[in-house]
Amino acid sequence: MTWNETLTGFETHLEAGGKSNNTITAFLRDLRKFESAHLTITPEETTATHLDVFLAEQRIKQDGAPRSPNSLNRLRTSLRTFFCWMKESGRIDFNPASGIKTTSVTQKPPVYLTEQEERDLLRCLRDNRTRKYALRDAAIIHLLLDTGIRVGELVGLNLDDIDGKHLRVRRAKGGSPMVKFLPARTRKVIDSYIRQERKQFLKTKDNNALFLNQQGTRLNSRAVQLLVPVWVKRTGITKSVTPHTLRHTFATSLLNKTGNLLLVQKALGHRNVTTTQIYAHVAD
Repeated sequence: MTWNETLTGFETHLEAGGKSNNTITAFLRDLRKFESAHLTITPEETTATHLDVFLAEQRIKQDGAPRSPNSLNRLRTSLRTFFCWMKESGRIDFNPASGIKTTSVTQKPPVYLTEQEERDLLRCLRDNRTRKYALRDAAIIHLLLDTGIRVGELVGLNLDDIDGKHLRVRRAKGGSPMVKFLPARTRKVIDSYIRQERKQFLKTKDNNALFLNQQGTRLNSRAVQLLVPVWVKRTGITKSVTPHTLRHTFATSLLNKTGNLLLVQKALGHRNVTTTQIYAHVAD
């Protein structure tokens, strides 16, 4: 069976298992990378030696820089998950990836905004609310700071997901729905964006996406990743800040205020509290 046929079946398997679009895209990208390095073999012909050679080659990027341990672990996980599925679905008799193990990686403390930096950022948004797209961007940044949702979850929001004091995330990471509380300041900013600015983006009346781009279509994750640093730089904050930094800020603030790690775990949607443990070190 060809790689295209097999990967189509694997993609269907991941979708049926409730994997997020980002996870599926990452898996397929890693497997396509392996395929491009071994164009002459089919998935069924892959051996453990092929996988070892590929992973050894991936330790160094094309520019000569070493690949990060997290990136290598993701490659190992993609290969192991794929060939495990191949074995379980009867496509192969022996799993060539059975010996692949991920390595232990020391977690770096998360980068987050201090209380003063957060206040400065929100003040900058207020002071520049007449700028183009400012109301939309303010609503986005408030949501990230006050709910801790991921970028993929944010861009998937629809108008009817805003329900009074609550935000419904219909498909959070892992496929499970979540309900988030919306503070008054966030509700006010979202309402201003919907009433005053969203209609300027709208090209068709049947578009239910909460956040739109200038073409009138749903805003994508990359656009959010680009707009957050623009406002951070405009504020005068010099540290490197991404949308995920705002999620870290939400988690750190919540832990400092409550001292309850399990509450933070639930708010972030982590399946395992060990994932949330990195914020305990920051709070200490």
